[in-house]
Amino acid sequence: MSSASNKKQTFLHGSLILIIATVLAKIIGAIYRIPLTNLLGSRGMGFYSTAYDLYVPMYSIAMAGLPIAISRIIAEHSAQKKYKDVIKTLRAAQTIFIITGGTGFVLMIFLAFVLTGNLNLSLFGHTFGFNVFNKGALTGILAISPSLLFCCIMSAYRGYFEGLGNMTPTGVSEILEALGKLVFGYTIAALVLSTTKNYSYAAAGALIGISIGEAFSTFYLFVRFKRNRFKDISKIDFELSPEPLRFKKQISAVIIVAIPIVLGSLVNNVTSLIDVVMVQKQLSTAINKSPEYFIKTFSNLIKYETAEDSTFDAIADLPNSLYGCHRGFAFSIYNLIPVLTSTLGVSAIPVLASAWVVGDKDAIKSNIQTMIRTVAVIAMPCGAGIFALSFGILSLLYSNTAAIAIAAPNLRVLGICAIFAGINAPIINMLQAIGKEKTPLKNIAVGAILKIIINYILVGIPSINILGVPIGTTVCYAYICIADFIALIRYSKVKPDYFSILIKPFIAGATCGLSAYIVFTLSNSIIGLSLATAVSILFAGIVYILMIALLKVIEPEDVLSLPMGEKLLEICQKLKIIRKITKN
Repeated sequence: MSSASNKKQTFLHGSLILIIATVLAKIIGAIYRIPLTNLLGSRGMGFYSTAYDLYVPMYSIAMAGLPIAISRIIAEHSAQKKYKDVIKTLRAAQTIFIITGGTGFVLMIFLAFVLTGNLNLSLFGHTFGFNVFNKGALTGILAISPSLLFCCIMSAYRGYFEGLGNMTPTGVSEILEALGKLVFGYTIAALVLSTTKNYSYAAAGALIGISIGEAFSTFYLFVRFKRNRFKDISKIDFELSPEPLRFKKQISAVIIVAIPIVLGSLVNNVTSLIDVVMVQKQLSTAINKSPEYFIKTFSNLIKYETAEDSTFDAIADLPNSLYGCHRGFAFSIYNLIPVLTSTLGVSAIPVLASAWVVGDKDAIKSNIQTMIRTVAVIAMPCGAGIFALSFGILSLLYSNTAAIAIAAPNLRVLGICAIFAGINAPIINMLQAIGKEKTPLKNIAVGAILKIIINYILVGIPSINILGVPIGTTVCYAYICIADFIALIRYSKVKPDYFSILIKPFIAGATCGLSAYIVFTLSNSIIGLSLATAVSILFAGIVYILMIALLKVIEPEDVLSLPMGEKLLEICQKLKIIRKITKN
């Protein structure tokens, strides 16, 4: 794209588009997820979460790894005005994605039967059975598996648009996905539950909505590309660009860049994969060690589940319900933060990759500092707020008091984790943008080992049980975040202003969390739990804005990168919440 014909979105401009789209998608998702959780309860969410957590790592390969690789390659081609290579890269990506989507679809179905113990494997005359998951998760895994085909096709188009610096199509497609889940997922789940009273089938009905949402999103991106191909890249620029590499070389180039990025993208889901494989097994072990302790400790949850379904077995089915409390109630709230900040990382890739290719040191430093400061401004107050108001937030959203009592301590620990995970997600993207996509893999491996060890030890202790899961997750992400940040600074040779990008946001975030806790503690017994939570969030938000202004956390270049940046900067400087640019 020439500057004359197409104006590429700046980093924060693109980030703003994705953030708005992600927030809208999450609002729609909350409208779907909150009543769905109330509908399915801890048991139904156990089935739902088991299927979803197996699907997510495969989904992340297609939606978080490969699009990033395509985005980076296309951004480099665009910076060098190789527009024919841009289109050839898209074609190569589509070929690869169809293969990976088909393979993932078949593998998902195979794993559904094997890991639920519905299919045994024979090797050298010995039969092996794997009862890793509750058998009730089978229908849910089968229901969500078709979405892998759609998301792989969608990935190519998202990577194409993001590489050209256009984040709008990705944002719109995210909203369409969320609407598909809301309209179809909840409706099907409610109908199935009302007619069959089967929580496994109802969870599967909710998961079908994900596949439908992916289909709508894929169709939109296909139409968007066909209608606007020569708006994203002008016809004149395309015709004047040099001849592209051969198709086989394009495929090789995509694969070479994609493999480490695909593996690296699993960092956002590595804890989910570990949890879904080992947590319920370890919980079963702990329950068998001390069944009386679990029956007494979780008597309210057992009473609730038995009242909903008389076939509920306090020993056999409790691991699934406890897992549902953690994943369906606590984790779904925590996960909003890294999901939101990861959109910033996606939008930074083409800008940072272009600056890296041309060796613009000032642009590299500016983009890295702006990115880290921006995600810190988001992650730190959110994490502190979750830590301070975990019980109140869950009570405000959900009605299952038995599940809330179990999930609240887990969410409190995940509030700390959210800070590390939220900051780390874009750091991985920045490492990928500067060609260091292999670096996060080593850190992921160490973090995963720490997570496995902590899960194995703590979850197996009856007195700790499900609380061991968020502890392991927090240790895992703390290590990965710190190690990745050190690597980014070392490889980029950027000397950041730590006080500006980390310490200021930390002070503001900690003050926000502390104010929320104080207001909630003082008002809870007076105005009630729900109202106290809402007032505390509002008050903490005002305090945080004041702290941001007082500390002048936001820098002038952050605002200038936004749409109408100069006008916004002028207003902010008049209000004295952003320092004025000093002229040399």
